[in-house]
Amino acid sequence: AEREAKGATSALDGVALALPALMRAEKLQKRAARVGFDWPDTEGPRAKVIEEIAELDAARTEAEKLDEAGDLLFAAVNLVRRYGIAPEDALRHGNAKFERRFRAMEALAGDDFPKLSLGEQEALWQQVKTTER
Repeated sequence: AEREAKGATSALDGVALALPALMRAEKLQKRAARVGFDWPDTEGPRAKVIEEIAELDAARTEAEKLDEAGDLLFAAVNLVRRYGIAPEDALRHGNAKFERRFRAMEALAGDDFPKLSLGEQEALWQQVKTTER
């Protein structure tokens, strides 16, 4: 009612443009969900993520790639949200895990890390993952 009093005409009105993109995507999706535009479970968003990956693979121009990459990220936010996980929290957690594992790889390899082949680096990555479990 307050938004209507301020002249809002869309369920999306009032979602701040200044928000970080990940948080804004989640808020836009939550607003759309309030008016019924949402998947009933995780199957729809999962299928959409797969569809968007295929569309990104098929994109040829930089503009198409940008468009499809944005769609993929938006779809991923939707899937994570449908699992009841805050996308911002999930990404922070993922960033921390990546950093922890990468630093452990560097520690194992020492100064030679940049000289290792991608295969050798991947072997270290797997070693670190196994050690964490």
